Amino acid sequence: MYKSFHHLWIMIFIIQTFLPCGYTQITEDWLDPLSMDEAYLTIINRIDSLPIQIQYNLVVCEKCNFTIMDNSVAESNDNKTVIVSTTYAQDIQVISAVTNETLPCHIDTYKFAEHASYVLEVKNDTAFSCKISQTKEGSYYWLPLIIGMGTVLAFIVFVQLWQRISQSSCCARLLPNRFQSVSTKDFTISLPKSSTAIVNDPNDDIINTLSTGSELPLVGSTRLSNNSIRITKVLPKRLRSLDTFRGFSLMVMIFVNYGGAGYPFFKHSIWNGLTLADMVFPWFTWMMGVSIVLSQRSLRAKNLRKTTIFFKICQRTIVLFVLGLMLQGGNERWVHIRIFGVLQRLAVCYFIAAIVVLIFDDTEDEPYSSEWPIGNDVHQKLRIELSNTLFHFWPQWVFIALITLAWLLITFIPEFEKCPRGYLGPGGKHYYGRYENCTGGIAGYIDRLILRRSHIDNGPTCKRVYDTHVPYDPEGLLGILTGTLLCYLGVQAGHSFAHATRIRRVCAHWIISGVLCGSIGLALSKGGQSDSWIPINKNLWSLSFILVLAGLAFIILTILYILVDVCNWFTGEPFLWLGMNSIVVYVGHEVCSKMFPIQFQVEETRHWQLMIMHLYGVLFWTIVAGVMYRRKTFIAI
Repeated sequence: MYKSFHHLWIMIFIIQTFLPCGYTQITEDWLDPLSMDEAYLTIINRIDSLPIQIQYNLVVCEKCNFTIMDNSVAESNDNKTVIVSTTYAQDIQVISAVTNETLPCHIDTYKFAEHASYVLEVKNDTAFSCKISQTKEGSYYWLPLIIGMGTVLAFIVFVQLWQRISQSSCCARLLPNRFQSVSTKDFTISLPKSSTAIVNDPNDDIINTLSTGSELPLVGSTRLSNNSIRITKVLPKRLRSLDTFRGFSLMVMIFVNYGGAGYPFFKHSIWNGLTLADMVFPWFTWMMGVSIVLSQRSLRAKNLRKTTIFFKICQRTIVLFVLGLMLQGGNERWVHIRIFGVLQRLAVCYFIAAIVVLIFDDTEDEPYSSEWPIGNDVHQKLRIELSNTLFHFWPQWVFIALITLAWLLITFIPEFEKCPRGYLGPGGKHYYGRYENCTGGIAGYIDRLILRRSHIDNGPTCKRVYDTHVPYDPEGLLGILTGTLLCYLGVQAGHSFAHATRIRRVCAHWIISGVLCGSIGLALSKGGQSDSWIPINKNLWSLSFILVLAGLAFIILTILYILVDVCNWFTGEPFLWLGMNSIVVYVGHEVCSKMFPIQFQVEETRHWQLMIMHLYGVLFWTIVAGVMYRRKTFIAI
């Protein structure tokens, strides 16, 4: 059964009071002096009477001036060995160490291999020339990742096999109840029958779709004989594919937050672009929109008044917001608390989207589509279905369109603090230092003006690469507008599921919506380019970023819906365990992120060390969620 959210406060208090923050260090003195993501570069200067020096620029630092490499001066007819970073590709130039004049030696977009050795030979015989050659092979950079992902896949396969075996009739008699899988029917809704409605098990068609015939049945209803009986459509209380999607996102989030084994593609983008780490938080926002529809329909089915639902929305919003404040510095002085963060952004976007759905939805549940004749030869007209799933909610779309228009106008029209109109860059060294104090454009300016510098994040992902000096918060105020759009796109996915009459049409709605959103997002970003109308940018929650992530979410949910809810080819476990207790796992992994025995402090000298520790953290919280799932203990806000 579901526990009230006050259990969450008790758990946090116990963890912080009785679990000490311990560290276990793993050190190996025999390792070579190169650390993780480093390589040797030997500079050989074969030019007479001219000492040279190296300057470089990381490719991810767009339109930045070159930086002189430390201790890279090579005297005439001499050599110098330096340690270079292998994290990102680099543009390399050779300059005179005396006059700083740039010599005709340019090497573009060169990616060094970890723990390898290289030689940069510069000479001027008949003509000036330079080249880089590798003299020693690097480490097995990808091996820890391959083994780690293989381990995760093996764990998923093991869970699936165990789930299938434990459900078999012979094992059911031998295994204790606590080792048996939780039935799908534990999460279906059962409403009393009345004279005007026939209520049935909503999973009958979803699970047995392909085994009963070639024709896809009605969503959420039982296949009956060809007659004129009219029924009220009943949806599953839990959309298992949605919980699976949520659990997958949470698993990736835990791995990323623990460090992602030190791999750069498991970290957030420096500024423009998209990595796996950038996707999970927006997906949570989108999935919250889907849950809004299912939750409000469930509450209204219990004949709750809109005022009661409104107070429930307010309660959940406040709890999420306060919980977010607690997780990021609840014990600090008020003047230094970061006001907005992950849970705070979720809370505000949820509140706006939920209120929009509550206000503009009809008082009666499904006034136009709650009843229809059912049978193998009966189809609801596509025109009526489109009206019920899309056009019927035009007031909501008008409100969301106005919010999106407001973001566009605020982002591209005002000028501020000597920054160009519509600037979307990271400031600092960007544009060769011309807009040093314009980090985040108008979004950063609004946060610094309203929230003040002490209440926003002072460590954006662009700080180290672009050498920014002004604070910027990726979960700031302006991003709430596009975050609300993303949440409402999830609401539209919920409407499609709630009002479409056949599984095939549900999937068609989601796929078309995904392709449409993704295409618009890619068009605005010119295929993901930085020099575009609206670049894909997680720090800004740009419009193109929102649409591309929503498009991916539509497609992923469609695939999981077919695999988990329709065909029953995949049970969703172990992702389902995490998805059913997502708030507990999220809070737990944040509070205990550095606590023994959940995580250890290791010397960051090898990716394999970090891979073991970070995967161990993911496995720990997956098992915790699995135990709660088996005990049918679910804590929700």
